[in-house]
Amino acid sequence: MNDGLISKRYAKALLEFAAARGEDRRMYDSMRQLSDAMAATPRLREALQSPVMPAGDKEALLCSAVGALAGEAYRQFVRLALANRREGSLQSIALSYLDLYRRAHRIGRISVVSAAPLSTALIDRIRRDVERRTRGTVELDARVEPSLGGGFIFQMDDLRLDASVAGQLEKIRRKLAS
Repeated sequence: MNDGLISKRYAKALLEFAAARGEDRRMYDSMRQLSDAMAATPRLREALQSPVMPAGDKEALLCSAVGALAGEAYRQFVRLALANRREGSLQSIALSYLDLYRRAHRIGRISVVSAAPLSTALIDRIRRDVERRTRGTVELDARVEPSLGGGFIFQMDDLRLDASVAGQLEKIRRKLAS
C-alpha cells in the first residue's frame, strides 16, 4: 500500500481518537515535536528502523523525543504504530496529522525570511493582518537570511512573494539569459 495513503489514514484516525479524548491540541504539539526531532536527528530515524532494537526501547525513544508532551494518547499511538511496523512512516504520519489539524482548526502557516531581523512589533503586525484577512489563526516563522541582500520573502500556503534583492537579481539574470 502507498506510504502516503497509510500516513493519511493513520493521521486521520489519530486526529479522531485524540479529539474524542480532548487531547487533539496536545497531540498536535506532540506531532510537531516528533516531526521536528525526526527532521533534525537522522540517527533517530535510523534507530527506529533497526530490526534489533526492541519495541519497548523504540517506544521509550519516541516518548523521549517529545518529552513532557507524551501523554497517554500519544503513547497508545506509538504502541500501535510499532505493533504494525510503521516506524518508517512516523514522520509522514506526524506531518499528515499536523496538516489535518491545521485545516480543521483554520490555522495558517506563514514564513517570513528577511535579510535583517524584524522587530517584534512588525512580526505581530504581520500576524494580526494575516489573521484578520484569513479569519483564522496563524503560525508565523520568521527567519533571517543575510544572503537575500535586502528585502524579504513572504510565504503563506501556496502563495509566495519574493521581494528580496537576491530574488530580483535572479529574475533579471533569467531574463538576460533568455
